[in-house]
Amino acid sequence: MQPKRKIVLTAEPTSGEVGRILRAGLKEASGDEQDSPAMRMNELFLFMADHAEHLDQMVLPSLKDGAVVLSDRYADSTAAYQGVTLEGILPHPVFWIQEVFRPWNAVPDMTLLFLLDPERALKRLGSRPGKEKFERLEFLRSVEENFRRIASAEPERFVLIDAAQDEEAVAQDAARAILDLLAR
Repeated sequence: MQPKRKIVLTAEPTSGEVGRILRAGLKEASGDEQDSPAMRMNELFLFMADHAEHLDQMVLPSLKDGAVVLSDRYADSTAAYQGVTLEGILPHPVFWIQEVFRPWNAVPDMTLLFLLDPERALKRLGSRPGKEKFERLEFLRSVEENFRRIASAEPERFVLIDAAQDEEAVAQDAARAILDLLAR
């Protein structure tokens, strides 16, 4: 019988100070100020600051204590989403973001990538209040392309899950992948 392991559930943006600032800014925004390169870079660096705080205060201490950390979004999400917002501002923005993260990031042992057609994803979100600015079809299509490129560069780390399945099947696929990793 394997010893019990503590499981720590986290998310990015976090509930910390930087995360709260980010979450407030992610509500559907309007206005030309959102399109300026400076605002887009500011947003990226806020995501990175939140990630650094998340690593320092939650992820690394939990891993040091032997816990399993499950995070809803992480550095790959920042690269995929912010890579879209920084197109035309930075050359190869996803790669650039990954390189900035590389020296100080803790790379996950496994990343679950839930794949769902962006149009279908937006339909699922349709009745949810508090829409975020990223929830636009063309934007999400570009994010999906970024995620697929990131996953194809590290296929040993990524587990692709068909999120078009019913909720129970998606949960079973995710649980199976996590249990398989823990059994190694």
